[in-house]
Amino acid sequence: MVRAAPALLGMEMLWRWSFGLGLLALTVVAYAHLRPALMVSDGEALNLQDPAAFAESASNLIVPMLPLLAKTAAQVFCAAAVLWAGISALGRGVITRTVVGRLGKEQGVTIVPDAPRWASFAMLQSARVVMLLILVIGYLGGAFLSALVGGGQNVFATALIIFSSLAVSSIVWSYVNWVLSLAPLFVVRDGMSALNATVEAVDFIRRHRSQLRTIALRNSSLRGVAAVLITLAGVVTAALSGLPAWITTVLLTLETLAYLVVSDVFLLARLAAYASVAVSERAAGAELAGVVDHSGKGVC
Repeated sequence: MVRAAPALLGMEMLWRWSFGLGLLALTVVAYAHLRPALMVSDGEALNLQDPAAFAESASNLIVPMLPLLAKTAAQVFCAAAVLWAGISALGRGVITRTVVGRLGKEQGVTIVPDAPRWASFAMLQSARVVMLLILVIGYLGGAFLSALVGGGQNVFATALIIFSSLAVSSIVWSYVNWVLSLAPLFVVRDGMSALNATVEAVDFIRRHRSQLRTIALRNSSLRGVAAVLITLAGVVTAALSGLPAWITTVLLTLETLAYLVVSDVFLLARLAAYASVAVSERAAGAELAGVVDHSGKGVC
């Protein structure tokens, strides 16, 4: 499908890169806001050759800035969340409608009348942002549990408790994010509301867990291989000492952009694969209903 409809990849890159550029702009603005506070005077110069002195100097520099850092981080996160919800709702909504509609025509499946349903897409994408709090809760829960059991006196025990808590919260977040990423398929396929589409996505995963996991595993494996190959190319590029600095910079930039394009291709292909399963399920259901209507009897 991606090869047959190149415009799909263009739309995918448009919304993802738009968010990336917006996030980059927010980062630049945040740095410009923090830069005056980050300036180190001659008397506060960091001693890079003495790790203990460096750690102490860095601590003396950062601790007074914590309120400003927290405030700036919160502002950037809120702005990025709004930016993500808006851009991804528009981009993912258009692409999902296009992919599901195309698959429906190919398989002879009747899809609900096309409609924007932007509110449902926006609610689902906003929910994905809010669910990042699961990871925050996992970290804070681990820190609280560590303090409760007295693990603060042992750095290893503290790290183990926090890591374990984060691992559990990551598993929970991964599943919730998977559900919310599949829900737009049912907004398009069945015209469901955001809540009903989320419930349907949970049932969809339960019905096709093995098939969906296979899709996810193959897709992530291919993306991993691409990442490793492009990373190795970057290492080789950086190791070529005979090249001028500007050529090295251009090559590394092109390799980074190449990975972003390849990643977008695989992410779009994964969406199309998930959509294919959903549309095939609808087609099988329609065929079964036709058999029942034709025979006038139940089907075993």
